[in-house]
Amino acid sequence: MIRRVLSVASVSAVLAVSCAAPTFAQTERPAVGAERPFQLAPRLERTLPNGMRVIVTRQTVVPKVSVTLTILSGLASDPPNMAGLAAITGEAIQEGTKLRTSQDIRRQVFGMGGSLSAAASQDYTSITARGLSEFSAGLIDLVADVAMNPAFPEQEVAILKQQHLQSLEQQQASPQFVANREFRAHLFGEHPYARVSETVESINAVNRERLGTFHHDYYRPNNAFLLVVGAIDPDQVFAAATKAFGGWPKVANEPPKSVPQPSIEGRHVYFVQRPNSIQSSISVGNFTVKRNDPRWYEMYLANTIFGGAFNSRIVRNIREDKGYTYSPSSLFQAFRQAGFYKFDADVRNEVTGPTLTEVFKEIDKLRAEGSDGAELNGAKQYLRGLFPYQTSSQAGLAAVLNSVYLFNLPKDYPETFRAKIAAITPEQVKAGANALFGSGGGSVVVIVGDWAKVKDQLAEYKDITFLDISGKKTTAPGE
Repeated sequence: MIRRVLSVASVSAVLAVSCAAPTFAQTERPAVGAERPFQLAPRLERTLPNGMRVIVTRQTVVPKVSVTLTILSGLASDPPNMAGLAAITGEAIQEGTKLRTSQDIRRQVFGMGGSLSAAASQDYTSITARGLSEFSAGLIDLVADVAMNPAFPEQEVAILKQQHLQSLEQQQASPQFVANREFRAHLFGEHPYARVSETVESINAVNRERLGTFHHDYYRPNNAFLLVVGAIDPDQVFAAATKAFGGWPKVANEPPKSVPQPSIEGRHVYFVQRPNSIQSSISVGNFTVKRNDPRWYEMYLANTIFGGAFNSRIVRNIREDKGYTYSPSSLFQAFRQAGFYKFDADVRNEVTGPTLTEVFKEIDKLRAEGSDGAELNGAKQYLRGLFPYQTSSQAGLAAVLNSVYLFNLPKDYPETFRAKIAAITPEQVKAGANALFGSGGGSVVVIVGDWAKVKDQLAEYKDITFLDISGKKTTAPGE
């Protein structure tokens, strides 16, 4: 009874305060404050006698350190029939060396308050150790041992292969994964960038010998750089890197060959039949420039306006205005040899055709008119404001600096990024849109869905190739 009385009294008090509180007229939001200068600590760089570059920069916000060894070979270095070899190599090197077992590796990295991971991307493989800065020399030594002396234990390799097979089975059940796989395959053709998915056959073909060969061919000091970011003393880091990596033998290797991209004229539709699907997973895109192309900035801004941000044109159109989908987006991805843009969305069956109509309408409009005024200024402000946030953590800063050295960007890229975005004119946005989307209007279109439910909406598309869920060509469903 006492609790009820107190409860009622409390509510009465809140109501009394609420009634007595003055009301304020709604005012406009305050203006955005002046932009603060953005300046990183100087980066120091040395090259060891074996050709490995070591880059060090201080970031003392927290007493931690991030150590990243980047090998300039990744998924694109896989042999044509061995997709997944680079990825499994990156994982397997963490499972034991000539000096440490996998348990030793984990125990030691945990003891330094950190973590160890490795991941293969299109052009590179990175081994990253993070921990307390007082253990920076130990983390560098651990990364060196993992990179230089992997043992590829038979049992650990078998476990990794089984994990990859299970992951592949799960991925193939995802229409979004299938759409991306087929988009990349039919966009890049025979180019190594076409390979984004392992196969059962390629995973089963992996063994200790092939892992060892891949490691021997690509894990070399003259094909790598070490990036250390954190609350550290640069001289001590250079000394630790020299001690850990100085004995790594240099091996001459040929740079990756540049493979010509196939040309695309017109709009090619690849339809993957997925019976009884209640929605269509759509991907639309084409080639773009490589990462160090000077036009990257204006294309990056054009993509942000088109579909690369939540207030972009494509989001306002098919999400906010028409309600076709919840989260449409446009990805602008640039690699060392080439790049691509890709629109993605999952839409209801009955709006599959209308969605494509709106996407191409927005593309044509941006190519023809560009952008200016509040829209352009808002996109610039968004990118300029996002950049300091992306580099505020050690991991984020390390990722940005990794791109500088990986793609041979200007060394002052972090310091000049915001100014270059701010200087882009409406005419450059228009030029960027034409470079991004292709002046000829050619596109690869992939749809994963139920043909019977959407075929009437796609009557205007005459060039349609039908695929089964595994990507093999087939006839039109129902024929």
